[in-house]
Amino acid sequence: MSIPLLEVKNLTKYFNTQKGLLHAVENVSVTINKGETLGVVGESGCGKTTFGRTVIRLVEATSGEVFLEGKDILALEGDNKKEIYRNIQMVFQDPYSSLNPRMSVGNIIEDPLVTMGHKMGKKELHQKIVELMGIVGLPERYYNTYPHELDGGRRQRVGLARALALDPKIVICDEPVSALDVSIQAQILNLLMDLQEQKELAYMFITHNLFVVKHISTHIAVMYMGQMVEYADKNELFSRPQHPYTKALFNAIPKPDLNFRGRKREILRGEVTSPVEPKPGCRFAPRCPHASERCRQKDIALKEISSGHLCACTLYE
Repeated sequence: MSIPLLEVKNLTKYFNTQKGLLHAVENVSVTINKGETLGVVGESGCGKTTFGRTVIRLVEATSGEVFLEGKDILALEGDNKKEIYRNIQMVFQDPYSSLNPRMSVGNIIEDPLVTMGHKMGKKELHQKIVELMGIVGLPERYYNTYPHELDGGRRQRVGLARALALDPKIVICDEPVSALDVSIQAQILNLLMDLQEQKELAYMFITHNLFVVKHISTHIAVMYMGQMVEYADKNELFSRPQHPYTKALFNAIPKPDLNFRGRKREILRGEVTSPVEPKPGCRFAPRCPHASERCRQKDIALKEISSGHLCACTLYE
């Protein structure tokens, strides 16, 4: 059996607050193979961005394990941590705040190469950067341009070129198209998929947009209040959503069909559980129309309800 490219086991991240421990990510486990895309979806504040940042160690984990080709990268210290960033890179949500406004496009893309100690001559380095710009669709004339002179789509292309500079094996994309116009979103998504095919890249694609995640993902993990509540192949998840929260997310998708006019839409009611020192039980229970007393008694573990389809709900115990 081949080793997954990335394997995350029981990853947990707590933050200390004045009111107690904030459970941002709790016991999340996923695997990503070469050339695959894992979509991570959920409402704002569900912990999906913190999950991605913890995997790449921009935020240090409270507990858990992250294996890159069988090697525990959470155990790496000092200069050995550079191995993480040679193989895992990140594209951020806001293409402007993630770029240094005092650096030109060429300098931004060259920065990871210099930081990691790649020894290239000036001419060779310039050619490498121009090549990366070409890969992401940026003409060479933007080499000496600064971020404030670019639109959102071109800024995101700069961020993507920077992420690709070290030839990573996996790229974590944190809402990379949410700040862009719809037409530009399509261009960036198609670019990501073309690059995946050319370079056999793996992606962790974090988003709240279900249309986007269906377009680009191989598998999808649904998160709610720091926990993964459902996981499946994208076709399986969209055809047979099982967790009440997943169903509620899909129910909120606008349907461009006049036959749906006047149909009653199920609206979630109840209070959102506080992530600070949460009580045992399903965190979706206060908003769930199917919640029973046993939902509030203990945490609900993920259970395989069909081949490759996991769900954390008492309806399937």
